[in-house]
Amino acid sequence: MAAVCGTVWAAQPNMAQQVTVTHAKGTTQVPRAPQRVVVYDLASLDAMQALGIPVTGGLPRAQFPQYMAGYSDAKYKVAGSLFEPDYDALSQIRPDLIIVAGRSAAKYDVLSKIAPTVDFSVNSSHMLDDMQRNLTQLGQVFGKQAQSQALASKIRSEVAQLRQLSSKAEPGLLLMAVNERIMPNAPGSRFGFLFDVLGAQSAITAKDVPARGTAYTFDDVAKLNPAWIYVIDRNTGTGSAAGGGEIIPSQKVFDKPQIQATTAGQKGQVVFLDPKGWYLMGSTGPTAMLNNIAQLKQAYTATQR
Repeated sequence: MAAVCGTVWAAQPNMAQQVTVTHAKGTTQVPRAPQRVVVYDLASLDAMQALGIPVTGGLPRAQFPQYMAGYSDAKYKVAGSLFEPDYDALSQIRPDLIIVAGRSAAKYDVLSKIAPTVDFSVNSSHMLDDMQRNLTQLGQVFGKQAQSQALASKIRSEVAQLRQLSSKAEPGLLLMAVNERIMPNAPGSRFGFLFDVLGAQSAITAKDVPARGTAYTFDDVAKLNPAWIYVIDRNTGTGSAAGGGEIIPSQKVFDKPQIQATTAGQKGQVVFLDPKGWYLMGSTGPTAMLNNIAQLKQAYTATQR
């Protein structure tokens, strides 16, 4: 690997052919309209698909959401996983741009020694701004400025519409389920953008969340008696059970008397959020975000008629 990391494979274009890309790690000079792009982030791949940008380099081995299932085709070269690049594959692809974010961001330093690399990670504290930044940068690099601007505007408009509905909904509880283990998320937490960005009301605050990895019981949920319960099914999202074993769908896990007795259960306000859109994508891909907004709008509208 040391020899690989010390090699720069991409041809160096002159400055007139380069674009300065702003990203989570700073700025990087990348070739305009690069021909061999390797993407190690599903949200970035989502954005490229939404903008009509073809991927001609390499992709990670991953569980793609249904609308991105085409990327599982054998015509796409596998360049590693979301966590670990395949350096032999990279040496064959000879990328002129590498995109990382989220799970793959830890490999930024080593990959940036191989080819121009950008980190499109999104900070939940300024989620919409970072998503717009990423769309804008992709638009500049690939000549899709108008499309990227329109898509960013659409996302902000849809978020604003959703917030009008979510502000009227009673407080809810967001739970990440790993089979029978259910872990709460409050505003400011990993999936707290449900509250911070999308405007849902939370039945708990950060101080109500136990130490990392500590689960709620279903009796805890019953005592809180939330009006809404939002569920993210981690195992279904990744396609594998944490620690191995069987995947138990959240719909089955939550089919319990304690849940049915809550206000959420009685009113049919238990929402099983799209697991890939939320867990794998973190809602930071534009299509994932729009799909997740549509699901929530439908849920709120059904109860506010």
